[in-house]
Amino acid sequence: MGDPTKLEWHFFVPCRDEQAVIGATMTYLRQRFRAAHVWVVDDGSDDRTATVVRNLRRVEGRHIHLVQRYRPQARTGKEDALNAAYRALKTWQGRHAAPSRAVVVVLDADSRPLWNCLELTAAHFDDPRMGSVQVDVRSSTPRRGWLGWLSTRRNDSKPLCGNGQFIRLSALDSIAGPEGRPWRGVPLSAAWHAGLTRDTFVYHQARAA
Repeated sequence: MGDPTKLEWHFFVPCRDEQAVIGATMTYLRQRFRAAHVWVVDDGSDDRTATVVRNLRRVEGRHIHLVQRYRPQARTGKEDALNAAYRALKTWQGRHAAPSRAVVVVLDADSRPLWNCLELTAAHFDDPRMGSVQVDVRSSTPRRGWLGWLSTRRNDSKPLCGNGQFIRLSALDSIAGPEGRPWRGVPLSAAWHAGLTRDTFVYHQARAA
């Protein structure tokens, strides 16, 4: 276990038409991880995703952030949505940022990180060369229930943009380029280490077909 209070945590949650689930996800994150910030990217949704976020922001205040993308720029992929959140975070931090202390956590709109995920990943980030840590992602299906999520587990193969990816902000800065786009298919350099832990996980509710 590490000390999560030594770091600054930012959950990035890209959303497209996620009105049905985003409210519960935000509430879960704020209840479990009180010091963390939640950045929801509304990627040109046709439903009330943005309204749900605004309503919760009135209650939770400064720890909830809404990043809105509008067509025709919106709906161009998860990577672009994450890049928009990155630029919003950098603007919000301003000149007094400490990128080496900040960690970005990529989550799907219906994900639930386990209560100990910050402590366990913080231990990895005690190494200043640690750039990213992937935690286990476990999912269930409505028909399989409890045993379903216990027996189904996976790791996202997409580098840096997969569900359950914890990334040091200074590592993202190193590949962001002048346009502020760290999620553009460029891997972290060999100077950054990549970790993996199965001691904690992100629970993802698979949706019925």
